[in-house]
Amino acid sequence: MDRGYIYVNKKSFVKNLKYLSQISKKKICLVVKANAYGHGIKWSVRNAREAGVEWFAVASIDEGVQVKQEFKDSRVLLLAEPSVGQLDNILKNDLDLTVYSDSFIDALLDTGNEYSVHLKIDTGMHRIGCSPDKFDYLFKKINDSNLSLAGICTHFPSADTDKGDTQKSIDLFKNTISNVDKDNLLCHVDNSASTFYNLDESFNMVRIGIAAYGIEISPVESINKLLPTMEIKTRISNLQYRKKGEAVSYGKAKILERDSVIATSPIGYGDGYPWNTFPEGRVIVKNQFCKLIGRVTMDQILFDVTGLDVKVDDEVTILGQSDDGKLNISVSDIAKWNNTIEWEILTNMSKRLERVEVE
Repeated sequence: MDRGYIYVNKKSFVKNLKYLSQISKKKICLVVKANAYGHGIKWSVRNAREAGVEWFAVASIDEGVQVKQEFKDSRVLLLAEPSVGQLDNILKNDLDLTVYSDSFIDALLDTGNEYSVHLKIDTGMHRIGCSPDKFDYLFKKINDSNLSLAGICTHFPSADTDKGDTQKSIDLFKNTISNVDKDNLLCHVDNSASTFYNLDESFNMVRIGIAAYGIEISPVESINKLLPTMEIKTRISNLQYRKKGEAVSYGKAKILERDSVIATSPIGYGDGYPWNTFPEGRVIVKNQFCKLIGRVTMDQILFDVTGLDVKVDDEVTILGQSDDGKLNISVSDIAKWNNTIEWEILTNMSKRLERVEVE
C-alpha cells in the first residue's frame, strides 16, 4: 500500500440492488453520475448488470459513453438537456434524453433524427422540468413527431425529509398525466428515499442513487439495513514525538495538551478527504479511535496515537469498520464532522485512490 485504497464491496452492492428491487417491485434505473458516487462507473455498471439492472442514469454525455463502453445494450438516460451542439454525440452513442423545454425539443425535431426521450415535469423541485400546464402541449408535440417518447418523469425536492410534501408532488404528477395514454411508457418519479414508501403501482421504474451504495436517507426505516459498499484504508507513513505545548500542521490550530505520539497518513483533501474533518474527525488504528490532531492537508493527515503500539505501515481505517467489528466510521459520520451531506463526501472521493473490489 502506498497512499491507500478505496475498497468497493461487490457482494454488498448486489445485495442492496436486489433488496431495493424487492421493496419497489419496479424496474431499477441505477444512477451512476459523479463516478457512480465515487465507486467507479464501470465497476458499478458491470456488477449492476449481473444483478439484472439494464437502465442507468448519468449527468453527462461522457458518463453515458462510459456506461455504453461497458455494455453497449444498456439503456442510458441523460438526466438533463445537453447542449444542442452535442446532439450528434447523443445519437452516435444511443443515449436517452430527458427533455422539458420547447426550444430543445424543436432542436431535436430540426435534425430529422429519431431520439428516445423522457418528458420531465416540474412538480416542486423548480430546477428543471416543464410546468404542469405545459405538459399536454409538449406531450402532443413529441407524439406527433419522429421522436420516440420512452417515459415521463419528475424529481422530488424533499423525499428524504418530508413524506407529505412528496405526496403532493406525486398527486400533482399523476393529475398532470391523467389524460394521456401511458401504455408502453416508463413512469419514473422515485429516488433513493421515496422508493421505501411510495409503492404506487402506477409507476414502473425507480431511479436509485445513493441507496444502492449503502446509504440510508429515507424517513422510513427499512426492514433490512442497506450494506455500505465503500471502505477507505491507508497506512501510517510517519511517527513523531511532540511535547506538550507544541502544535502540528498548518495554522498550528491545535496546541498539544500532553506529550504525544503523532502519526501521519498519506491521504488528504486532494484525495477527497475533506479539509473540515478536523477538529471533530477521527480514524481507526489497532481497533481504537484516534482523533485528528491538526488540519487536513492536501496529501496528508495527522492523528494522535499516544499509548498505542504502532509502527510505520500499520493500517489506518478512514471509512469502515475496525478489524474486531466493534468500531465504525460511516459516510454519515464524515459528513457530520464536515457539516455537509453524504452525497458530497462520496462524490468527492478522488480517482487518485485506486478502487479495489472485495466481496
